[in-house]
Amino acid sequence: MITLMMPERKRRHVSQSMQSRIATVGLGDRQGIDLKRGRRLAGATCRWLRLSMAGMVAMAAWPWLAQPIVSAQEPDNEEFVRPKREFGELPSWQNQMGYERMPVSEKLLLGVPTRREGFTPRLTVTEQYTDNVFFTAQNRGTDYITKIAPGLGYTTSGRDGQLTAEYSIESRVYAKNTNQNSAVSRQNGELLGLWNVTDRTTLTMFERFESFQDPTEQMTPGVMGAFGRTSINLAALMVRHRLTPSVDLLTNYANFLWSTDAPGAINSMTHEGEVGARVRETQWSRTTVKYRFRFFDFQQGHDFQSHSALVAQELDLSETLVVSGTIGAVRVEPKPSTVEVLAQASIKKSIGDALYEISYMRDVFPPSGGLSQPLVGDFIRASTKIRLANDFLFDAGLTWILTSTRSDDLTVHTLKWNVGISYSPASWLVTRLGYDMFDQREDILGTSANRLANTVNLRLIATF
Repeated sequence: MITLMMPERKRRHVSQSMQSRIATVGLGDRQGIDLKRGRRLAGATCRWLRLSMAGMVAMAAWPWLAQPIVSAQEPDNEEFVRPKREFGELPSWQNQMGYERMPVSEKLLLGVPTRREGFTPRLTVTEQYTDNVFFTAQNRGTDYITKIAPGLGYTTSGRDGQLTAEYSIESRVYAKNTNQNSAVSRQNGELLGLWNVTDRTTLTMFERFESFQDPTEQMTPGVMGAFGRTSINLAALMVRHRLTPSVDLLTNYANFLWSTDAPGAINSMTHEGEVGARVRETQWSRTTVKYRFRFFDFQQGHDFQSHSALVAQELDLSETLVVSGTIGAVRVEPKPSTVEVLAQASIKKSIGDALYEISYMRDVFPPSGGLSQPLVGDFIRASTKIRLANDFLFDAGLTWILTSTRSDDLTVHTLKWNVGISYSPASWLVTRLGYDMFDQREDILGTSANRLANTVNLRLIATF
């Protein structure tokens, strides 16, 4: 599957003084760069290179996002037919009773929307304090931001599948930087369809659109633009056919569009296709073999493509422990001699009223920003959810990303960690008090910058 690191499917924006930030690969002029041209050339290169990098790292996060979305959107309607137990589902307070029997307040805590048939309006109000409102390396400024986001969800389901749609719009009011006030500071749209075409064939359709500005609110660090409006569109179509009781054939297609209105930005569209087979050796293990093709289509500069071969193993070591691992290789063209290693691993553990997960991923992207060499991304993520008591949930997470080249012309360390407590006093309301830290350290063609932002958020979500 494509790669769009959006774990709980979130967002964000950015500022003009953010020209020097990285977003993760979006590519442009493929000319080799003479590092001796000095700071002036480095500055010009960095300006659009940082913007261009966002697309590819976003793609690298897609597996982390897609699977949780599909599983979390299972309908309450008992007529909908789904496998008894998918790999990676751990017995816990989340699923021992089943989603359909879980109190609505518990669903809200877990981020599972109230899925009643038809339309479900909601309203989110957030009060935020930040100590670096424009995420700059120097001259950091504080501000208080009020965010108001109405939204609407729609669900319909039946014996053969379900369709879920979500849309929300966000307005912002800045206490100090009033020139940033906007009635439409952010938009989110999402569509998920699951359809049992036959008793052996399942079709999954996914579409997500985001338009945003603030980089420090990215749920997945590394996916950033410059302070200006950035738009992301991800579409995916996944088909699974059960050839035999133990063998599934898999076919996936996705495309990822990245565009931003910041000066020097390189807009791009990435197409990705996968074919493979999954073999269930036992009730507790399965192996997947697949081939992946990516085509990177850039508004400016040369287009590139890559070919990957992957082998994955998933094991349920016990009722409360699930591990998985992937190993493979990728060849980036038009330089066939460029071959890099791909890898992914994760561990999920359930202990009583707590869930823990840690994962690692390594992905490779084509030459970007005139570097004439592939970019390598290493991703580490850890998260936990602990039910403290009925209607109270503690959550914490950490994400670290290293983007670099073999020659170290470019290295970017991105670190984000968060902690929060949620409370759901009623079946229609959930509140969360949280703290987030976003740290990014760049070294690009001899130009260094360290950016740090701390935020405190109080959020209320009402579902009607």
